[in-house]
Amino acid sequence: MNKNIDDTSSVKPSISQIDELTETLRKIAIAEVILEPEMQEELVNLLGVTAKLKSELSVAQLSNNKKKNAQLEAMIPNVKVAVHAIQKSSNKILVKRLRCDVAYSILKIDYPLFSPCFEAFKSFLYKAETHTKVCFGLFIALPIHLLAPVVLAYLLAIANFHLQPLFAESVQRQSAPQNSLVSQQDGNDTIVKMSEYDFEEASALLILSAMAGATGSVVSIMLRLDQYRNSKYRETLLPVFVGAFKPAIGAFFGIFVFALISSTLLPITISKNETKPINRWLAFLAISFVVGFSERLANDVISKAEQIVPGGKPSQGSDVFSEPELLTAEEE
Repeated sequence: MNKNIDDTSSVKPSISQIDELTETLRKIAIAEVILEPEMQEELVNLLGVTAKLKSELSVAQLSNNKKKNAQLEAMIPNVKVAVHAIQKSSNKILVKRLRCDVAYSILKIDYPLFSPCFEAFKSFLYKAETHTKVCFGLFIALPIHLLAPVVLAYLLAIANFHLQPLFAESVQRQSAPQNSLVSQQDGNDTIVKMSEYDFEEASALLILSAMAGATGSVVSIMLRLDQYRNSKYRETLLPVFVGAFKPAIGAFFGIFVFALISSTLLPITISKNETKPINRWLAFLAISFVVGFSERLANDVISKAEQIVPGGKPSQGSDVFSEPELLTAEEE
C-alpha cells in the first residue's frame, strides 16, 4: 500500500508541473500583447505537445510503468525552457527545436521499434542543408521519372491499337491516300491528313519532348545547387518536394509546348524536311529542354497561350513555375 502511494506521489508533481506550464501558455495566448504569427503557431504547437505529454504521463502512472514515467519526466525541463523562451525572449528557433525534440521523444517512446527511423528523419530534417534535401527529393523520385516515359509509350501504343480499324478503313477508300484517316462529309470523301506513320511520329515526338523537358529541369537543379541556401526552408520538407516534382513539371511543360507548336497556336513553325527529317526532332528536343530548364521562358509561353485563348488575359507579373524563395538573392 505504501509502495503504491510513493509511486503515485512521484508522478503527480510532474503532472502538476505540466498543468502549470499549460496555464502559463494560456495566459500568454490571452494576453494583451499580441505575438508574431510565427510565435502564435509555435504557441499552439507547444500547447499540443504539453497535452500529449500529460496524457502519456497519466497512462504511465496508471500502468505503473516506471521506465516510461522517468523518460517522460526527463522532457519537462525542455518544455519549461520553451515556455520561458516564448514568454521572455520570443526565440522562435529555440522554441521550435525544443518542442520538436519533445514530440519526437514521445514518438520514440510510443513506438520503440521505429525509434531509429524517427531519429534519422529528425536528423535529416533539422541538420541537412536545403540543397541536400533538393537532391534527395530528386533521387527518391528518379525511378518514377524513369518509368514515366515507358508508361506514356504504353498508353500511346494502346491508342494506336484502337485506331487501327480507322487506318484499315482509310486504306480501302480509293479516293484517299494509302493508310490515312478519312471522314465522310456531304457524300464526298474528305481527307484528314493523319496517317498511321504521322501518329507514330507524333507519339515519339511527344515522349521526346517530355523527356527533354524533364532533363532540362534536372540540369537546372544541378547548376543552381549552391543557390538553394535559404535558411527559411532549412527545417522543412519543401525542398524535397521541389526536387521530386520539378522534373515532372518540366516534362508536362515539354508536352505542353509540343502541343502548342504542333497545333500552330504559337507563332513557331517546325516544318518537315524530307531531306533532313532529324532536324524536326532536334528542334522539338531543344525547345522542350529550354522550357524545362528556364522557368521564365515557361512563364512567357503560358502568357502567350493565355493571349491566344479566346477571353484569356495575359498574366501580369505572376510566376506559375518558379521557386524563388528557395533561392538566395545571388540568382537575381
